[in-house]
Amino acid sequence: MLDWLTILANTCIALGAILMLLNIIIYHRTTKEARQYGDSNEHLTKTLTRIHLIFMAFFFFGYIFVLFSFLNKIQLASTLFVAVIFFFGAVFVTMGIVIQRRMITELGITNSALHENNEKLKREQKQLLNLNTKLQDEIKNRVKAEKADQLKSDFLSVVSHELRTPLTSIFGFTKLIKKGIANLEPTQEHAAFEKKKDRLADNLNIICNECERLTRLINNFLDLAKIESGQMVWIDKPNSLHQMVQSSISSTEGLLLSKPDVEIETTVPQDLPKILVDSDHFTLLLVNLITNAIKFTDKGLISITAKMSMENLVINIADHGQGISLENVNDVFDKFFIVRSGDTLGGKQMGTGLGLPICKEIVAHYNGKIWVESEPHVGSTFTIELPKTLLSQ
Repeated sequence: MLDWLTILANTCIALGAILMLLNIIIYHRTTKEARQYGDSNEHLTKTLTRIHLIFMAFFFFGYIFVLFSFLNKIQLASTLFVAVIFFFGAVFVTMGIVIQRRMITELGITNSALHENNEKLKREQKQLLNLNTKLQDEIKNRVKAEKADQLKSDFLSVVSHELRTPLTSIFGFTKLIKKGIANLEPTQEHAAFEKKKDRLADNLNIICNECERLTRLINNFLDLAKIESGQMVWIDKPNSLHQMVQSSISSTEGLLLSKPDVEIETTVPQDLPKILVDSDHFTLLLVNLITNAIKFTDKGLISITAKMSMENLVINIADHGQGISLENVNDVFDKFFIVRSGDTLGGKQMGTGLGLPICKEIVAHYNGKIWVESEPHVGSTFTIELPKTLLSQ
């Protein structure tokens, strides 16, 4: 009978054989799957794994043979085979280490390739983000350009109307005056003569007003063109703000004749420090703002105030007119933008869209700020803020 040591040895050998068989099956499946994802050029690694698998099979059959030898007490064969197994076991472990090192190297190469691909992907992603940003900017610029084109189209339409209207009036009333003068007779009764005289005077007043209107329109074009091209001559001298306001009001008195329900009130202290500005250009700024206030006010008060703040000189021109809609408040200082007297595009067009841009350019020349606060059907307040550096010491 076999002693307990022999039984234990045989059991260990049998368990080793079973474990080796399981390793062969698992190892075969694992290497097969790894080859599907591996580099097809790594022939040496594949060869080593196949040899490794053969060694594992050899060990399995070696375990079976040793177990058979022990059970049948074939002493010499079992002893020799155990020695062979131990020798090849060392070779087997060495090959395992080699294969492991090669796989680690391949894994490092793969990781490096993945890292490079990841960096490349990040660069491409960054390029895509930059392209997307550029595309968004191009879309915004295109929308802005389309808006500018629309404003220019509206502007050209208004300008053609604004130019045609005074010219037509001038031409028509000139013909009427010519005809009226031709029909004057010294023998006419005094009353009839005075009536024709008054009619001719009214026609001449209309011609004068239309000529002034046409002159303002042309001057606006020229002034804006000069300012933007840097050709405007600025003669800055100490000037009284009170006097410039009064001069501006005098220049707009003709507009008030057709609006008896509109009054202008000023609160501009005469003792305010003089400001270093070009009187003609600054008066043009005030005239444009006052003209707008009169134009958009049918009834109510237009107030002009000026005061010193901690850091600036503040001028306000407020009216009780139709006001500006919220969507247009930020656009009124843009070139060619035209405010309409109604709430729809069919409303009457007011002005040429050049007066407020000129005001903005003049204020910007003196490093100041201009803005408007408005509420529809309540009124608007235009505010000019000038730095203290303009004050005459």
